[in-house]
Amino acid sequence: MKEQYSGRPSTAFNFAMGLIHGIFYRAGMAFSEPMSVLPLFLSHFTHSRTMIGVLSALMNGGGVLPQLFVARRIQNMRRKKPVLVGAIWTRAAAWGILGSLAYFCVSCDPILVLAALVVLLFIFSFAGGVAVIPFMDIWGKAIPATLRGHFFGHRQLWGGLMAVGAGYVVKRVLANPGVAFPRNYGLLFLLSFLFIGISYIGLSSVREPEEEVSPQPQQTMGRFLQESLGILWRDGNFRLFVLVQIAAGFGALAAPFYVLYGKKDLGMAASQIGILIEAQMAGGIVSNLLWAELSDRRGNRLVILLTTAAAALVPLLALLAGSLGATVLVAAFGLIGLATSGGMIGFTNYLLEIAPAGLRPTYVALNGTLQTLTLGLPILGGVIADHYSYRAVFWTTCSALLAASLLATKLECARNSGSP
Repeated sequence: MKEQYSGRPSTAFNFAMGLIHGIFYRAGMAFSEPMSVLPLFLSHFTHSRTMIGVLSALMNGGGVLPQLFVARRIQNMRRKKPVLVGAIWTRAAAWGILGSLAYFCVSCDPILVLAALVVLLFIFSFAGGVAVIPFMDIWGKAIPATLRGHFFGHRQLWGGLMAVGAGYVVKRVLANPGVAFPRNYGLLFLLSFLFIGISYIGLSSVREPEEEVSPQPQQTMGRFLQESLGILWRDGNFRLFVLVQIAAGFGALAAPFYVLYGKKDLGMAASQIGILIEAQMAGGIVSNLLWAELSDRRGNRLVILLTTAAAALVPLLALLAGSLGATVLVAAFGLIGLATSGGMIGFTNYLLEIAPAGLRPTYVALNGTLQTLTLGLPILGGVIADHYSYRAVFWTTCSALLAASLLATKLECARNSGSP
């Protein structure tokens, strides 16, 4: 079986299953876009921008909490797929319950709905943190380094095309007076659940190649943490990579507030939110093949450098929208799509290239866990917006993203020859 999974037919099959997963997952999440649809839904329950920042932080925070614990458990496992499958179907169940609650529980106490929403979003995020470690390890084994740019690029390209259609559906549903709140959002969440479920069928079908693992017994958590921090101390390029990603993570400071800024300060109608989603998806689509080519041919350092620079332009455009009009905000969302797509390809592939095969789960988990330093940023963004203005949030975000771009110039040009 090991020989069967290590040959080209297995690579082609896994490539196809990975495409199904990436395409349908991206399209599914477009129905409940975390940067537009979810903040707008949450704004019906609270007018506090700080609280919306807290909920956004919870959505992101659950994903990093379990990563080091999972890495320790699976580091010496020959097959990580069972952990992945359990985690992704937990995520699907949480989203299905969320959609059903929003659609069917029309007369429920809004406080109870909000509490359930927080719990379900946290479960969805936490299970994602469990899934990401085996997910990254499996693709590090299953897809050769020189194909990963096209692999992740095509996932985002075709998923982005479907997501544009999802944005059109979002626009029609939110503008339809016959589907009142909260059923309009419930319908969108259930559509997310349907597409996510299809994507997870593809991901569950992946054939995991087996790799040699350490025969040593599992370490205690204390010893594992000590050795993990030792990696950060010894590997200077990895340490710099983590700093670049943390600085780039400051995009989260403003992320939940662009759509609210458009709605409340620029006077955009709720039905126009779909236009922002379409612009975001279009930005990702037109850039994906470029990022794929650059990743495979020129390396991921260049991709990271260009995407962090592009991300720094987003808050600048939002600032200009205040005087030039909402059309500029549409352009900003186009850049969000471009930068997000490039960042997913560049950061993911660069990490897989610099991580030694036997320590891949640890590198992924250590990087993910250190991103907890950015978890409070949406909350901080909400506090700044409540006490000062959206403009202060956008200027702070721009400064941090420019710093990320400057730091990225110091990363090594890496292509791990030990990658499959």
